[in-house]
Amino acid sequence: MQSRNPQILFKKIDSVNNPNSIHGIYPYRGKISAIDASNIIKQLPHSGTILDPFCGSGTIIYEGQRHGLTAYGVDNNPLAVQLAKAKVYKEVANSVTECQHYIELAKKDLEKGNFDEMPKEPIKSFHEQSAHEIMCMKNYFEEMNDFLKGVFYGTIALTARGCNNYVWTSSTVGKNIEPKRYIDFFKKMESKVKKHSKYFNDINCPDAAIIYGDSRLLSKYIKPHSIDYVFTSPPYFDGLDYTAYYGKLIYDIFETNRIEIKKQLIQYVNTYENDMKMVLEQLDIVTTENALMIFVVGDKKVKEGIINGGDFFNKLKETSYIEERSYSGSSSQVFDVLNKTDRKEQIVVWDKCEGEIVKHGI
Repeated sequence: MQSRNPQILFKKIDSVNNPNSIHGIYPYRGKISAIDASNIIKQLPHSGTILDPFCGSGTIIYEGQRHGLTAYGVDNNPLAVQLAKAKVYKEVANSVTECQHYIELAKKDLEKGNFDEMPKEPIKSFHEQSAHEIMCMKNYFEEMNDFLKGVFYGTIALTARGCNNYVWTSSTVGKNIEPKRYIDFFKKMESKVKKHSKYFNDINCPDAAIIYGDSRLLSKYIKPHSIDYVFTSPPYFDGLDYTAYYGKLIYDIFETNRIEIKKQLIQYVNTYENDMKMVLEQLDIVTTENALMIFVVGDKKVKEGIINGGDFFNKLKETSYIEERSYSGSSSQVFDVLNKTDRKEQIVVWDKCEGEIVKHGI
């Protein structure tokens, strides 16, 4: 039987990074390349529903919405959920004006000393004046729209990096550098709002829904047999901590118990296989009989050698086909050189056309 779905292929690209886009709002660790996400989504029809069960900062949801698909994202990391909401927020016409309004209010609070002191752990990463400005803007966080909330998070990360003389990378936090460099938080936030609001999806694009929930329980949030396409980059199966680095700073500033959040995430090596089996079972429930499911995964280095991500998921649920390529243009290349590895990533596809697995070949 011939599948109704397209065969999805990787496209060779020189770099996976695209900072001049909406995806530069925040340096979310482990996110899929926006260029890859766009290249894959462009191979899908322009109508239907798409689900990312591990939506993270919303890269796939934004690109799916932009392509003309009604998009659903699920994640149980509240920081990621807010970032994803920021990307799919469409009422952006007045965001620059709104940001300037909050900045003026925050400056008045700064003059009057009307702000809370930043907690003792995160303040170690900031110049004192920068920290005060952050806490003044935090006074108005709940009033901000979803886009401004996401930019606020991203500006915290950018300011922390700047206060440490930009020695830290865009996605990881290094040791504290003294003396701290003053970074004008107000100017940075206004600049980011102006920069990223240019890339928002058209108001006439289909809606997108971001759900704070557990993908092991997808059928609680998503209507059965309602999803045409699943596209995701699942959590790494080597225990990447999605609440660490810049996220830890933000959780600490908001005095949120990130350890409790971390316990709920799929990021523990000893439970990963069972967790993913549960997710795949839930995906069978929420997808249509002709659905196409796409996972972009990678290799994992272990003492015994390399675990191929495609092989790992094929053992959990027999795949229709797998495409593979070496990493290109990512920050991981630095670590690959140090560790003497040649890591690869795979696109793993399950084609449910007519309820059967269709073999396309590798």
